[in-house]
Amino acid sequence: MLMKHVLRQWRRNWTGPAVRLTAAGRDWRFGESEPEAHVIVHRRAPLRRSFEEPSMIFGEGYVNGDIEVRGSLMSLLAAFYQTESKVASSRARRLAGLLPAGCRRIGAALATAHARHHYDIGNEFFALWLDPSMTYSCAYYLREEDDLACAQRQKIELLCRKARLERGQTLLDIGCGWGALILHVAADYGVRATGITPSTQQARYVEAQANRLGLADRVRVITGDWRSLSGRYDRIISVGMFEHVGRRQYTRFLRLWRGLLAPGGLSILHTIGRMAPQRSDPWITRYIFPGGYLPSLAQIASTAGNEALRIIDVENLACHYARTLAHWSERFERVRERVVSMYDEAFTRMWRLYLQGSEAAFRWGGLQLWQIVLDHARSPYPWPLDREVNVAARRGLRVAPRLATREAMMASVSAWAGRSPPAGRG
Repeated sequence: MLMKHVLRQWRRNWTGPAVRLTAAGRDWRFGESEPEAHVIVHRRAPLRRSFEEPSMIFGEGYVNGDIEVRGSLMSLLAAFYQTESKVASSRARRLAGLLPAGCRRIGAALATAHARHHYDIGNEFFALWLDPSMTYSCAYYLREEDDLACAQRQKIELLCRKARLERGQTLLDIGCGWGALILHVAADYGVRATGITPSTQQARYVEAQANRLGLADRVRVITGDWRSLSGRYDRIISVGMFEHVGRRQYTRFLRLWRGLLAPGGLSILHTIGRMAPQRSDPWITRYIFPGGYLPSLAQIASTAGNEALRIIDVENLACHYARTLAHWSERFERVRERVVSMYDEAFTRMWRLYLQGSEAAFRWGGLQLWQIVLDHARSPYPWPLDREVNVAARRGLRVAPRLATREAMMASVSAWAGRSPPAGRG
């Protein structure tokens, strides 16, 4: 009875592509047009979970085969996000920001285990659908025709320009992944780069690439937790790592950040977030990113200010992340059978839902992607009076000291893009 009430509420507020639902011997139609997706509930188990979050009910049911989606999964997800905002009351959304998810204090050992749950799945798996540089974060598209590899190079160049890199500087990448950024700055900017990752597979991959490219004297990778960091760096960049910190650790994280940043230094925090505090998605937290929490811009700004870090610039690249995820999904579908053979059908459905669901969340669910430039409070402003960094990007210009000519620039980019993907699972 309760489930019927819930379904009637969703049908009254339905927005977006039409969907047909078959469950418990009945057909329900949501929306007025021809359905773009047909959801079939094969077993009654999901229907008995009325009090749980819709994302958990659908996510688990879809992965284990209790729920089948024929037609467009993306159309279903688009309608879900557009309708959910109407079904949930404004009071419920405000209360969601006060719920305890994301509040648990996560120690170094647990944080490492959480990271390895996701990033140590296997280098071979990620190489199947990431670009050749193995960059696993939002790309930056300057033209409609940009492919994934081009857009990832442009994102890394955008970070380098915003950081005002100069030859001989030291750079710390907190959450360096497979090392695309630190390898690039070492090769093209003459920067001495240090990266840290809790993933043993990522660390081994970065070390192998640094040796292969002759950069071992300028690239260092640490396998460990961010709390173990020490020293001083002229530049700090963190891409897609702050989402793993947890909001009870924000003060400690940014206090350490300030201590690691040399006087006169610049830093960039690149993170997914939300417009307002909100509880973490339970399905994502359980199966994809344990311990994850997406911050609001206000949470970042207030904590940074309290730790004497000044925000110089903020740019929202949410539309770029939606396109990045679309490219990842397209590439993932091309190798779907290979993924099934490497893992199983349930794993493959889980990752399909994660990639397409994330794209839908950026397009219709309110996810944001911020690049935030920070320096020490009361330092002289290093930023120009205009946003010249973006003008340079659109003109295809580079400011790397080593690249004096366009020919040299293109040769360097071609060499960087041509790195071989990993040969095995490490």
